[in-house]
Amino acid sequence: MSPRLPHGWISATLDRRTLLRRTIVGAGLTAVSGSLLAACGGSSDNTPEAAASSAASTTSSSAGTAASSAASAATPSTSVAVTPAASAASSGKTPKKGGVLKIPVNTNVTPWPPIGQIQNLLVNKSLFNGLVRFSAEDWSPQPDLAEKWEISSDKLTWTFTLRQGVTWHDGKPFTADDVVWSLKMYADPQVNSILLGNLTPLTAIEAADQYTVKLTSKEPYSSLPELLCYLTFMLPKHLLENEKFDRSNFPQSFIQKPVGTGPFKFGEHQPGDHFTVVANEDYYEGRPYVDQVIYRIVKDQNSTISQVKTGELDVAWPTVAQLPGLEGSSNIRIAEQGLMDYRFFSGYQKNPKFGPWFSDKRVRVAMAHAIDANGIIQQVTKGKGKRSNGPIPPALKNWYFSDLPTYDYNPDTAQKQLMDFGFKKGSDGVLEKDGQKFSFTMYSDTGQPEREQTALILQQNFKDIGIDAKYQGIEFAELQKAYRVTHDFEAMAYYYVTPATPDLHSYWQTNGSTNEWAYSNTEVDKLFLDGLAEFDPDKRKAIYKQLYTIIAEEQAVNYIYHPTELQAVSTKLQDWPDTDYRDAMLYLNKVWIE
Repeated sequence: MSPRLPHGWISATLDRRTLLRRTIVGAGLTAVSGSLLAACGGSSDNTPEAAASSAASTTSSSAGTAASSAASAATPSTSVAVTPAASAASSGKTPKKGGVLKIPVNTNVTPWPPIGQIQNLLVNKSLFNGLVRFSAEDWSPQPDLAEKWEISSDKLTWTFTLRQGVTWHDGKPFTADDVVWSLKMYADPQVNSILLGNLTPLTAIEAADQYTVKLTSKEPYSSLPELLCYLTFMLPKHLLENEKFDRSNFPQSFIQKPVGTGPFKFGEHQPGDHFTVVANEDYYEGRPYVDQVIYRIVKDQNSTISQVKTGELDVAWPTVAQLPGLEGSSNIRIAEQGLMDYRFFSGYQKNPKFGPWFSDKRVRVAMAHAIDANGIIQQVTKGKGKRSNGPIPPALKNWYFSDLPTYDYNPDTAQKQLMDFGFKKGSDGVLEKDGQKFSFTMYSDTGQPEREQTALILQQNFKDIGIDAKYQGIEFAELQKAYRVTHDFEAMAYYYVTPATPDLHSYWQTNGSTNEWAYSNTEVDKLFLDGLAEFDPDKRKAIYKQLYTIIAEEQAVNYIYHPTELQAVSTKLQDWPDTDYRDAMLYLNKVWIE
């Protein structure tokens, strides 16, 4: 397939790091640090003011210093070298080779990066590489297949210099042609990849030579390196350019034997049981320590806890309620991590039946008052969750705004607001308007106790004010299809994991490629554009605060809480990355078994 680069322009905003520091060298190009300097792990103070101050300060690297203001972007300055990628936390012990790492996934794996989905991306991160990747320390962009990247003086063209000597798993060389083909494929509307919104702003994707790629946009696109960290895996042009595929038909021959550049190669796939990858002897960072990684399908989360205790799995992700079951297990250690995850309720705002209600902010605000968010946090997470005021979690310290509005739990207020909207109680106690009852089906995925519990509490909360939300648990893959592909749903009690950036235009922009709930606000759309054009860190901070204040006030979705990720890790595993488990998968080549 020959992907087509779409024409036109949609908004893309500044990221939290890249535009905090801009430097111009004599040739008109700015070398941007791989850590992009103002990483999200900077200040321990979560207030916007402290974050802005931290972001605005000048940070030194081993290769130089970058200025932080918009003025410095217009005048020559020293370039900043790309620093090596942060990897797994070091145990201080001498690594050993050999052994098998066993990781759970909740359904069958389809190793086709355009479609995303958690079970797939866990495997994809072992098979494929991106141009850049998130640091295991602070989510800053770090080199991967690109050794460095530079921005032109007009801020419209990013130049990526590729690592030489990298080969695909079939021995063919990795070149700029593969990058161009991959990015154009992700940007093709017919493919409808999860990355479409991130790449639509690009007006040209070109290979300057065998190891140089130029990405050009109509307007400045400074969050591009960060967004390229997010699941933008390079794929082999020579194996895929003649394949036919689109948003619903995938290249089956490639899926049956995927070929990447990653630290592990395809081993075997037994659908319904496991997906195995084996060590890549020719990986550019060196052979991984473990011989194999087996991704075992375990649909029920309680079973993953049992299996990590017995050693059938090496890692699992327990809920707070499951922690007592791990007490006394001397072969397991528990770690806690922050992550880019929020739990929410949302109706589908284009649903033919209920969309006119869900798309009205008065209804969404009333439903926010009906939700006992703090009660959910206490009951479901035992107090470990953080009250959510929007999609940005406290873990993203430099871009978390602690003072955005939330709505108190107040069923009386919720009911009054719905009555003011025109609802009346029917004889059965269910609210109705214009002859239609406020009675809908609310999906969540089975086998996930925290999400199931949340859905059941929401069902009762809504019932208390006269809304009949009928909870229906469905299998994860089926839910993902309804949510992400067909949009055949009425409401959802679910979760979303996003890139580690405030530039979430794909999620909240009108018709954004991952705006699954169909939220739309023209002022929010404009603010994303304003953020794109602004270089001053304090002014940019103010733009994002205004943007996310609107989203919080309007309850684009009903934000409930940000979870704390719990990891149950076998004590045999050494140098397990000190980050959330999704990004830990980027560094499995560093993990070894004692």
